[in-house]
Amino acid sequence: MIKKHDKRLLNISKNFETALAIVILILVLLGMMDLVRSVYQAYIVDFSTPVQYSQLNSFLAEALLLVIGVELVVMLSLHTPGVLLEVLLYAIARKLILLPKSSGMGDLLLGILSIGAIFAIRKYLMSSEERAMNLSRLYNLKNNNNSKEKEILDTEEINNN
Repeated sequence: MIKKHDKRLLNISKNFETALAIVILILVLLGMMDLVRSVYQAYIVDFSTPVQYSQLNSFLAEALLLVIGVELVVMLSLHTPGVLLEVLLYAIARKLILLPKSSGMGDLLLGILSIGAIFAIRKYLMSSEERAMNLSRLYNLKNNNNSKEKEILDTEEINNN
């Protein structure tokens, strides 16, 4: 049984997680505005100068970092193993996409093995219910009124509280 002061500490930590998620969302919003401004500057205002590979690479790096920020907010909100694995997958994929030309094949192989390990974890170490609770299903859950999926989400929410 959870003691009263332990429950209070859990509620305080949940409030801190929510505040941190809000701060990250604000940072992502500001980052999106900065990315749009940079792309506008490079492609619209200065259209006569071709965009360099390094500049395009920095745009892609910033966009993928914003995606990881959004996924981190989802991870802080939901507390499910599937979401954690998706955040890791995005982070590793970002690292692989943005590998410098000078890096060796070892880095690429390590990233590919990491992604393979994440998929193996999903297939062999997660239950079918945990595998079913991915972000695409959760986003569609809002749009659809499927009672079984809602029931699974409600059960997960009760378990997290």
